[in-house]
Amino acid sequence: MKTSLEYYDIYPKVLRVGKRTAITIRPLGAHVAFHSEAQYQVRLVPMNETLLNVTGKQYETAQAVCSEGALQFEFCPRSEQQYIVLLLEKKQGQDWEKKCELRVYALEPDFFSLRPYRGDMHCHTCRSDGKEAPAIVAANYRKAGFDFLSITDHGQYAPSMEAIRTYEKIPMSFQLFPGEEVHPPKNNTHTVHFGGESSVNELFLQDPERYEREVDELEASLGIPDGLNKREYASLVWVYRKIREAGGLAIMAHPCWIQEEAYHVRRDMYRYLLKTHPFDALELTCGQSLEENQQQISLWQQMREEGNIVPVVGSSDSHGTVNSEWFGLSKMIVLAEDCTKNSLIDAVKKRRVAVLEQYHGEALPRVYGENRTVEFVLFLLTEYMPLHDELCFEEGRLMKEYACGSREAGGELARIGRRTQKLTEKYWAE
Repeated sequence: MKTSLEYYDIYPKVLRVGKRTAITIRPLGAHVAFHSEAQYQVRLVPMNETLLNVTGKQYETAQAVCSEGALQFEFCPRSEQQYIVLLLEKKQGQDWEKKCELRVYALEPDFFSLRPYRGDMHCHTCRSDGKEAPAIVAANYRKAGFDFLSITDHGQYAPSMEAIRTYEKIPMSFQLFPGEEVHPPKNNTHTVHFGGESSVNELFLQDPERYEREVDELEASLGIPDGLNKREYASLVWVYRKIREAGGLAIMAHPCWIQEEAYHVRRDMYRYLLKTHPFDALELTCGQSLEENQQQISLWQQMREEGNIVPVVGSSDSHGTVNSEWFGLSKMIVLAEDCTKNSLIDAVKKRRVAVLEQYHGEALPRVYGENRTVEFVLFLLTEYMPLHDELCFEEGRLMKEYACGSREAGGELARIGRRTQKLTEKYWAE
């Protein structure tokens, strides 16, 4: 965590463009206390305005009033961007000196109404080929700072419901959603099903003849180009449609995963899927090697240049959450109205997602997505998320104790389980 976050609390951090807002800076300890005999001033530096256009660096300034040990000032940001808040102190008989540097972000009303939620729509448990039980996987995700999760075991919908039932009586900001990884017959390409109200795998398991008949009809009607595996494409379209009928989000999973010495999805099929995008979102990065993820990203970027723009998500495809190489490597921050299924799906489809890819030892992740979202998320990663994650860690620890039978942990979790929601209320200037 940045030293400035440990030493000072500035709130709100997220402001509305064109609205004058009262901002507080509170010292976190006697070593950085403000002095009643000193004067304080803030200089507000808009980061997207070049120094050459600001004569003599005459940035907007505001007097900061000391009250009950904290400083207060007002600011009306004029455009959407990040602002550096330079706090200056002047003691008697001395010149102005820089005391600290803090940051706030101003948003236009459409983005200001949204909130950031870190999530993963693709992971596994011991119910398929993962390592831990569904409830423990959920607890470890919350402990790692996630706001939502969908367990998507191979060919199984039930494990996601098992995790949901474990915690359904505990009021928490952390949200669990149904899910599964769909493996239709005679189709090598995997699909992540997020959030639907019923299983798609069960449809072809319970009635394989109907599945084959409906895919036959699609194969004959879709006009699939020669040279492609027409059966595979028709099967995928069937899966995507069934996921949407169930109320879920259809995600094309890990197309460049190296599976038995070859990429998971043929290159011509990957290009055609990006061109026609019958799915809802592409899993841009996941828990796999840099080579595999960069292959996925490269073709996505190339297809964007050719005019084929698709929504993206970032998921871990984790198969373990304890001392796991891939857990947390890939994830996303979704800017949504709230952390409900419909709001998250709507945000993904509107491309209000920042995909994060961070290998072990890297200080910050690579961030992919629309520039407006990426700029804001980069601010959140250093100025908001570390504070958010401290709260999540304790909640995740209690979730695990509760899942292992501790009623006391359940009571404590119910008491503190909405702290991240209250944190956003503090830092967004309503």
